[in-house]
Amino acid sequence: MIRLMQRHAFRTDSRIHQIQARVPTDVAERLRGMHVAVVLPAMRSDPEAILSLKLSDRIKGSLHTRDDVVATARRLRVLEHLERIYDQVRKGGSKLNHRQLVGLAGDVYQLLRANFDDDPGTPEMWSAWKAFVRAAREGRIPTAPTITPGELADERAEAARLFGPDLTAGIDAMPPSGDRAALEDRCGRLTLWVLQQRGLHVDRATRIQLLEHVADACLDAGLALKRAAAGDYTPDPKASRFPPFEGKASGITLSELFDRWKAETKPAGSTETTWRGIVTAFAKHLGHDDAARVTDRDVVAFKDARVAAGRAAKTINDSDLACLRALYRFGVSNKRLKTNPAEGVKVSAKAKAGMRKLPYEDAELARLLALCAAETHPARRFLPLILATSGARVAEVAQLWAEKVREIDGVPCMELEPAVDGGNLKTAWSERVVPLHPAVLESGFLDFVAQRGTGPLFYKHNRSDTARHASKGVSNHLASWIRQQGFNNPRKAPNHALRHWFKSAAPKIGMLDSVADHIQGHAPKTEGGTYRHFDMKTLARAVASIPIPTASCCSRRDPDDNDITSPDARA
Repeated sequence: MIRLMQRHAFRTDSRIHQIQARVPTDVAERLRGMHVAVVLPAMRSDPEAILSLKLSDRIKGSLHTRDDVVATARRLRVLEHLERIYDQVRKGGSKLNHRQLVGLAGDVYQLLRANFDDDPGTPEMWSAWKAFVRAAREGRIPTAPTITPGELADERAEAARLFGPDLTAGIDAMPPSGDRAALEDRCGRLTLWVLQQRGLHVDRATRIQLLEHVADACLDAGLALKRAAAGDYTPDPKASRFPPFEGKASGITLSELFDRWKAETKPAGSTETTWRGIVTAFAKHLGHDDAARVTDRDVVAFKDARVAAGRAAKTINDSDLACLRALYRFGVSNKRLKTNPAEGVKVSAKAKAGMRKLPYEDAELARLLALCAAETHPARRFLPLILATSGARVAEVAQLWAEKVREIDGVPCMELEPAVDGGNLKTAWSERVVPLHPAVLESGFLDFVAQRGTGPLFYKHNRSDTARHASKGVSNHLASWIRQQGFNNPRKAPNHALRHWFKSAAPKIGMLDSVADHIQGHAPKTEGGTYRHFDMKTLARAVASIPIPTASCCSRRDPDDNDITSPDARA
């Protein structure tokens, strides 16, 4: 257990937050003198930073922020990282074979190529850069400048001073030795980076071996980047020499856990896309992808980082944490993991006045529908009217196929169900049949359906190689178009405010809540409600009773009131 100072520390000459902590006595001697670098993520207005620590009986360093919230999140990140190192030391460190060492060196090769391929500088800069790597690798110099991930220093002058105008001849003239001090100077930070990316701690002998492999990877990458600087981007054959690193302690990674969950539960395309992004962000926050190594403290630190980044509490609870809880519950129930570290973790989210979502006003809906009537684009012309008169979710109607618009018991209806090409619905109660409002029939919608004949009404096709269903693009396009027409109230979601409007209009004409819930695909409020079924003509009468606002029924509230409700005035 780390013993910490109870509050953030400060230097006497600065208001930058510091971290101070004692190193546990059972590992302090084995770690004494070890250098650790921790990536401090960008939060709020503070950019990403690197915290370098030298371990002894205690650690101390700058959190690179004056912000209390950012400091708290970064402090937890550092402590969590140190705990992983301490745990590895107590277990004797990771045992890596030759293939794994080469695989880790490949991570460094890829890092250097990713950072510098687009703007590689000059060939002369890379010649000098490689000269220091080679001299340090062969022990020909006592010390060397450090390679910092993401930074390319111009070392030409120093290399010329040390090795002479002919770098190769100058290095060859220096006797080699078994000293690894310069190698540690030159490639130590890159070696720390790759170990931390994988959440590994190794003993001194393994570290020396890894340093040598990292240096070799630097020479390969440096040569490729030197060619790129000269305008030669020919694929580097050396890039394929690195095997993928394989060294999972748990036998399952976060990404594998997600893939297994996805294959079994078959989530909606939008959920798959969103949750995969959350898993990627979580792994990046952790610095590793090992599902079994995640602790509840890791999840809390991730939650705190999301809060510090300004993410809404509801989004963190209902998206970030919901994703992690679901994946770990799946892992536990399938005997791949022992515990669920996300269980019980949540953000305190108290509803605030002025934040609740609102429906469109009648005048706003009248203006929107008037704009739609003048459109030729099918989604713009028909979707808002269908949503307003059915209370459906936009995703449900955007994936509608022509074959699903038909008469049932003499009533023109739309069958809302999962699309055959992969479209999904939100819940089991979302699958339903909804009668079409007379206004939809008068709009020419059935003629449009007949012209389409078969297949999707609002999108051309769905690509099977993408997680997101094609209808999602239709929904997003419609929301953007509505915003562009001047409907900019942040409390009125462009598409979903139509669903709110229907629910608000229903009680005005005496529609029963149970009927409105059924039409909109809301779950029954009681167990008894699950036994209730409605015939199509009853539903058709209910839908037809929804009055459609028009410009003639909407006027100014008051000549002196700036909130104008007239459709023309709102244009």
